[in-house]
Amino acid sequence: MAQTRYAMVESITIKLSPGKLSEYRNLLAPQYREHRDMTKRYKVTVPFPRDRPVTPAKLKQLVLASGRIQLLLDEQSSSDQTKRAKLAQTIVELLDEIGLAENLPVIRTLGTMLNAIFDRIYTGVLVNEVKLEQLRARFGRQTVLYLPSHRSYGDFILLSYVLFCYNIAIPGIAAGMDFYSMAGMGSALRNTGAFYMRRTYGNDRQYWYIFREYMRQLTVAYDRGIEFFVEGTRSRSNKALTPKIGLLSMALEPLFMGEVPDLLIVPVSISYDRPVEEQLFVYELLGVPKPKETTRGLLKALSIVRENFGTIYLEFGDPLSAKDYFGDGLNRTRHTVAPTFAQTLAKEERVAIQNLANDVVHLQQHRMVLTTFHLVALYYNYKKYHGQAVTLGELVDGVAWLGRVLEDLGAITEVEGCADVEPLCLAALDVHRNILQLTADRVLTIARTYHDFSRVDKRKLKGYNLTDGVMKLAVPIFSLQLYCNPCLHWLAVPAMVLLAARSLTVPTASGSTVRRADLVRMVQELRNLYGLEFVLYARRETVEFDAALAHLYRQGLLRTKPGGDPEQTLHFAEQHTDQRQLANVYLSALGPFLCTYLQAIEVLLGQFRAREKFTEKEYLAAVQQHVEQQLLRQERNVHPYCLSLDSISLALHSLVTVGAIRKSKRDNVYCYDLGTDGMLESVNQRLRCYCTLLPFEYLTFQDAVTGCKL
Repeated sequence: MAQTRYAMVESITIKLSPGKLSEYRNLLAPQYREHRDMTKRYKVTVPFPRDRPVTPAKLKQLVLASGRIQLLLDEQSSSDQTKRAKLAQTIVELLDEIGLAENLPVIRTLGTMLNAIFDRIYTGVLVNEVKLEQLRARFGRQTVLYLPSHRSYGDFILLSYVLFCYNIAIPGIAAGMDFYSMAGMGSALRNTGAFYMRRTYGNDRQYWYIFREYMRQLTVAYDRGIEFFVEGTRSRSNKALTPKIGLLSMALEPLFMGEVPDLLIVPVSISYDRPVEEQLFVYELLGVPKPKETTRGLLKALSIVRENFGTIYLEFGDPLSAKDYFGDGLNRTRHTVAPTFAQTLAKEERVAIQNLANDVVHLQQHRMVLTTFHLVALYYNYKKYHGQAVTLGELVDGVAWLGRVLEDLGAITEVEGCADVEPLCLAALDVHRNILQLTADRVLTIARTYHDFSRVDKRKLKGYNLTDGVMKLAVPIFSLQLYCNPCLHWLAVPAMVLLAARSLTVPTASGSTVRRADLVRMVQELRNLYGLEFVLYARRETVEFDAALAHLYRQGLLRTKPGGDPEQTLHFAEQHTDQRQLANVYLSALGPFLCTYLQAIEVLLGQFRAREKFTEKEYLAAVQQHVEQQLLRQERNVHPYCLSLDSISLALHSLVTVGAIRKSKRDNVYCYDLGTDGMLESVNQRLRCYCTLLPFEYLTFQDAVTGCKL
């Protein structure tokens, strides 16, 4: 039974049929005017209808009367009625801070504002209508958990907007306290279903009890569903983040405790042609702190926005029954020995929830739409690594070709079924003219940045104080890389297979051969090192390896069919131009991350080997300083993206995960020290070997950026 369930989950997350762009409908099209009418009659479909719907006020009453909160009152009041009444009032105030509300006039007003904003800055808000109607057909039997990807602040607002347009009830939405503190906006969002949570609880047991019980009541009693981001925070790098299971565990606790029969898990994929926060993300990756969110700042930003941000794609993925997913692991008898509010989840239950979270993130990525500019960025990046110019004609052919390659992997692309890709490329370049531009000769060039970095408050930098010249070089390159990154979900594992094969090959007249067992081992090492970077994990290792081999076989890069004897010899072929080109595309996508980890380890060995302890902040600044010096000297194996604090940090934590670095806590601060078993030196040597196998040299890209001088 367990093996059947495992196979079922793997089938869902790996072998999904390619999505269909034809299933999407543009809400901004004239025929959808009635959907977007915010004055229409409010008659919605409720995911889990009850005889007596629970209002927001009733929800708070249920929390206050619950066994968990009554136990808290008993413990902290010591039978002192005055103290108990005062504590109860404190809990009421905390519930007022946390609790959601619903105000139809506010919903209609915000919806009308969104209509105006969307019409001004987007050419399309496309919803997979087929999947949405399939989801609606599943309503009525259990609480629904909407789990969207998180690439923009607008994600949860967008989801609520789409649900309202399709006459589906807006769920309770977990929001951070940065929204809560925004004057006027915090209250407005609360009235559209937002409930607020503090980023950290610390040792505040009282707050943790109250929030946990509020989540429980949302799961058990609320009929409109719950929405939260399983990744925890926005991804600045446009890649998936390793999921957090705090909120998911709270939402699933009633299932494990036997308080609800089932939950419907709905992965939601939101793809942006161009996120509104694009430039802010670039600056944050380079170490410039994000500005504090304020209502005044938001209104000012909206008032001056006149740019075209392209399209948004939103899909409600295939729903998962939590009961079916956990199967035999859902052992409710263990929780019958005491009141459920006095119990916590077992270790194996938390492991199962982590597996679910990982699968949800994978499902989200699997259904992200790769826009035309994602393919433009990937192709241009590959060509520039080889020092080659890109004409519009070459770009059109390259984008069409990459579309076919990615569709073979199972990706949904914007060029799907398109006979003439040139109009799509021109439209994409128009939206992203701040990154890539066409010269009079119809040759692509990277646009320069006009931002004045001298005004940045150097005291608040998260990393090293980079020179203005390096910043002006890095910003456009980072902007380009952000649009290559979503493709890594599909390209990372095939690229690792090719890279490992190159390091193991025995040359022959027609290509190179490698033993399958050796290839599996080396790819496993790469997966372990880059597991946090690309959200890879062991449960999916075998099926993703086999899928990569099957893809490479279909593309002509592998001559021996995958499968069979684990000791079989595989034959890789890169003799033809098309084969070399495809292999180089894969390796160019992986290259910046190989270089980043190599540079990070060089700094660890060169600057921190003799130190007893060091902090992450010291490490981040040291790596950025080192990379800047390497860029100025135009050294090999360095790339502007090596300045990314996101990847530099992930490199550190990955090395902790594989055991090459030790992590400890001292005076409430996490510290690190290098192991003495030689593992770090071994990883460094391996990465150096991999970088020498890349078919190009990583230079500073200064010639690629218009007018950039270091």
